[in-house]
Amino acid sequence: MVMRQKALLLMLLLSIISSAGARSDILFNGTNMYLATGESSTLYQGYVLSLKSVSSDGSMWLQLTDNKTIVKSEIVYNYGSFVYNKSNKTIISLKVDKVYSGQSEQYLVSYFLYQFNDPEKLFPDKTIIPENTVAIKNNNSIPPTRPSSETLIWVLGISLILLLFYVVRRLW
Repeated sequence: MVMRQKALLLMLLLSIISSAGARSDILFNGTNMYLATGESSTLYQGYVLSLKSVSSDGSMWLQLTDNKTIVKSEIVYNYGSFVYNKSNKTIISLKVDKVYSGQSEQYLVSYFLYQFNDPEKLFPDKTIIPENTVAIKNNNSIPPTRPSSETLIWVLGISLILLLFYVVRRLW
C-alpha cells in the first residue's frame, strides 16, 4: 500500500515537472488581440505584426518583421490563419477571428495569437508585456504592464493536487 502511494506520488510529480517544462516555451497562448488597419503590435523577442490593409471581401495583408526585416508577408482571408515557422518550429501562429468595418476605410481585426519561444533568441522576461506600436495618426495610450499570474496558477495547481491526494487516500 505504501509502495503504491509512493509510485503514484512519483508519477504525478514527474508529470507536473514535464508539463511545466513544455509550457515554458509558450509566450502567448491563444491571446485575443486586435489590430486596426495600418497598426502594428510588438510581440515578444523583437517580432512585430502589422496589419497593412484589409479589402472589402474580408481578406487582409499581414506582415511579420524581425528586427525591421520582413520575415513573412501574406494575404489571409477571414477566419484564416497566419503561421511563421523557423527551423521546422512554429514561432508565431494566429487565427483570424472577425473583421469589423468602420464608417471609413478603417477596419479592426480580432485574432487569436500563439507565440512560442524562438530558440535562436534570448528567452524574454514574461512579466514585461510587449507594448502596442500604434500608427502616427493614432495616439492611443499604451496599456500598463500587468504582473505575471504564473505564481497564482502554481499555488492553485499544487492545492488541487494535494486535495486529490487527500481524496484518493480516503477512498483507498
